[in-house]
Amino acid sequence: MKQFADTEDRTGALLRVAQYLVQPQRFMAVGDARAELRHTLELATKGSVILTAHGEPEAAVVPFSTLEDMRRALLHLLVEQMESTFARTRKRLGYEGTPVFDEAMAVEAQRDIGEVLRKAKRRSGKARRTLPRK
Repeated sequence: MKQFADTEDRTGALLRVAQYLVQPQRFMAVGDARAELRHTLELATKGSVILTAHGEPEAAVVPFSTLEDMRRALLHLLVEQMESTFARTRKRLGYEGTPVFDEAMAVEAQRDIGEVLRKAKRRSGKARRTLPRK
């Protein structure tokens, strides 16, 4: 899964998700979707298509790029929530202000994070060349 390189990437993904979420939903029976898959995919570019069985929602068809943006945005929100919870727990236990890492561990962590980001950017670049975004 592609990670956010910076705040601008994160903001862009959140904006794409928000734009998608305000688009109208379309409801369609599973049998109709099966018979008209190409048309269903075209409809999905204009707003989510909800597949129904016996009149009840069963699934949604969304563009893959939107799905990935939503996953990254939700992952980001989850990480923020975890960090907030961790900070509250440290404060409650009286560890606020106590360093979690010593300086050597911090330097090593920064080096490791930098390497992970470089690898992710390389993979991301290769993916973009093979799968153009619309």
